[in-house]
Amino acid sequence: MTNFFSAEHEQFRQKARAFIDQQLRPRSTAWEHGGEFPRSVLLECAQQGLFQSDPWRNGIVAEELPRCESLGFALSFLVQSNLIIPLLEDFGTDEQKATYVSAVSSGKMMGAMAVTEPASGSDFAALQCRADISGDNLILHGEKTYITNAAFADFLIVAARIPELTEEGLTLILVSAQSDGVTIERVRTLGLSASGTGRIRFDGCVVKRGQVLGSAGEGFGQVQRALNRERLFGGLACVAWADYAMQKTLAFARERSVFGNTINQFQVIRHEFADMATQLEAARSLNYLTFSRWIAGESVTRQICMIKLFSYQVAQQVITQ
Repeated sequence: MTNFFSAEHEQFRQKARAFIDQQLRPRSTAWEHGGEFPRSVLLECAQQGLFQSDPWRNGIVAEELPRCESLGFALSFLVQSNLIIPLLEDFGTDEQKATYVSAVSSGKMMGAMAVTEPASGSDFAALQCRADISGDNLILHGEKTYITNAAFADFLIVAARIPELTEEGLTLILVSAQSDGVTIERVRTLGLSASGTGRIRFDGCVVKRGQVLGSAGEGFGQVQRALNRERLFGGLACVAWADYAMQKTLAFARERSVFGNTINQFQVIRHEFADMATQLEAARSLNYLTFSRWIAGESVTRQICMIKLFSYQVAQQVITQ
């Protein structure tokens, strides 16, 4: 889709790409090998304008950030910009916004979305973490696992049930990661080492009832809305990442010689590149069409599910190939 982004947006892309190529990529291997998230780099990203409220520029950041070659860093960053900040802006009180939004968007704080549990991932109805009412407080009990950023987060957005207020509905609650009764354990992963995946236990953690994000019992809709957004921007990111990987592979194919020719001259190799380029173009077109309709305010939940099925799958196939 030619000229999907405006000339002004493409100027922003060039600035973002230069920063990512020159400042982030040279350090990314150390981040992944060390398994630590570079908190100071969040401040650099904020200073370069990578935290964006404009959805078009935010889409460009999603496409460019994987070029840093640390998907752990990219994932952690995109969780902040496309999950944590929008949830706070959409449902937070003025006090909550004042406490968290500017701090996260300036790179001074990190949040983690704590939904998944040992016995439940996408099956929200099976979540068991609960918050019991005690006067003006909520007492949290339960466990979350495979939580991105958990090991490095300053605060958590926790999906829990408050039985006294609503029997079935989920509620989102803001919890300091340093609170008494909160234990965070790092989880070893095959990749994404810089993303700080962790397991969280709540053993009588006390928070004020005013820390509820939005209204009690509305957590399911809040999470679905947030995940739709994250998956939409994630679709942009994963296709851009696969295309970047393919371009690096093509550059290698133009240099690698066997039997008197560079391997990009062999028909079987050329066919593979043609297949990959075609699949990526189809996925990118689906992503861009859905993205433009989402910006226009249309309901695109169905199309976002298609992105999660098709675009993510295409990206994995291309990188594997």
